[in-house]
Amino acid sequence: MTDGMDQDGPPPNQTLYVGNINEALSRKHRLHELKEKLTNLCKPSEVLDIVALSNFYDKGQAFVVLKNIEQAEAAMKKLQGHELEGQAIKVAYAKSKSHFVQKAEGTYSGHKRKERPPPPTGAKPKA
Repeated sequence: MTDGMDQDGPPPNQTLYVGNINEALSRKHRLHELKEKLTNLCKPSEVLDIVALSNFYDKGQAFVVLKNIEQAEAAMKKLQGHELEGQAIKVAYAKSKSHFVQKAEGTYSGHKRKERPPPPTGAKPKA
């Protein structure tokens, strides 16, 4: 590890992945509250964007975009293990740059939607 990169995860960038968020905060009517809490935990003047969704696959996670890598590193250290609604959150660098950053750099080439199976309904298949 001579170049300072974590070999177990993605290289440092200004987008942080925040996981293990209490699902109560991931409900549609509370997303604004989640974004506000994450903004206040970081320095609000450094946060460019927060993406948090309430759909079946994306509950319990968010992406926080900061102005630069140094601010992202400081925010990661501050947020790692912090408790939100009684649950310790986990923070890592995002696997790729956020669309917000790509648009600012002029490298955004459009959103490619992932194909996902429909969420389970809880109904048992008929025999």
